[in-house]
Amino acid sequence: MDTTDAVYRVWALDDVVYGPVNLETLRSWILDERIHAGTWIYHEKSRRWMIAPDILGLRDLLVVDPGVAEGLNHASECLRPGVLRRVKVLAELNDDQLHLVSHIGEVLRFPPYTTIMKLGTPGDSMFFLLEGTVRLRLLAKGREILIALQEVGGVFGQISLFDGGPRVTDAVSDTPVTVLKIGAGSFKLFCQSHPEIATPILLGLGRTLASRIRTDDKHLCEIVAMNG
Repeated sequence: MDTTDAVYRVWALDDVVYGPVNLETLRSWILDERIHAGTWIYHEKSRRWMIAPDILGLRDLLVVDPGVAEGLNHASECLRPGVLRRVKVLAELNDDQLHLVSHIGEVLRFPPYTTIMKLGTPGDSMFFLLEGTVRLRLLAKGREILIALQEVGGVFGQISLFDGGPRVTDAVSDTPVTVLKIGAGSFKLFCQSHPEIATPILLGLGRTLASRIRTDDKHLCEIVAMNG
């Protein structure tokens, strides 16, 4: 990654985002102890949040003890078969099949309170939740309506993958979150080239949608009964 002209924003300890700043400013903030190994930094060029040691040019100044290093969640660690198997729709796949799935996705990390998916935007991907908690919500007259709470092993964004329509909810991180993002085009090609792997994934996605429909129908019946 080219860092010579990169612009960064820093999620500071006081929950305020500072920036834009350049790489040299980030390095000076490390020396001033304003940035540490667990600090989240947004790279505007790639439009991604990253942990400070993941940025080329910073790690040499950071003290990364074993506990922090374990929490950095590099892509190679996130995509181990055991981690991917936490995702319910991937649970039936063997290690070789999971390895193939890992190559069609992109590991993304988000700090708390970040909008990962926004209502009404194009639905061009789905997300497998590898770490953290995400809430799916709607905003009505300034009030948040909680649709669902996704935890490790969950999947969201898959509805638009089937019908090509816009997002039907927001998805917001409640905690630091790691996801495997799979684009609609990549998944379509994967289904064509590896139908024996795609079939159990599609069946799993169908089960998650069916479960959501059943839950929504139950809530609707309860509302009708209460107003009857």
